[in-house]
Amino acid sequence: MIEWSWRIESETSILCASWTEENDWERHFQSLVGRRVENLSLFARLPELNLALEGDTYVVTFNTGGEQPEWSLFRRTPENGSFMTLHVDNGRVVEEGRP
Repeated sequence: MIEWSWRIESETSILCASWTEENDWERHFQSLVGRRVENLSLFARLPELNLALEGDTYVVTFNTGGEQPEWSLFRRTPENGSFMTLHVDNGRVVEEGRP
């Protein structure tokens, strides 16, 4: 989940971003569906995400208007009812959930 700001990149350019015309978002969001995650990394002093997808496509967060980066990662395991979230609180990545 990314609240704000974000962009979708190729190796050489920005394909779409939170300030792009909203009419263009759906096409680019659909192009992400089904792509395998190849890498996930954090960058910056206040942790932001760099999500590398197959096909040399990247989703990057970078909050420009709030106190903390505005992203969350979720993992749910229906078989045993466990869930976990990662997000930023007070400049640090925090893990919450139940095993």
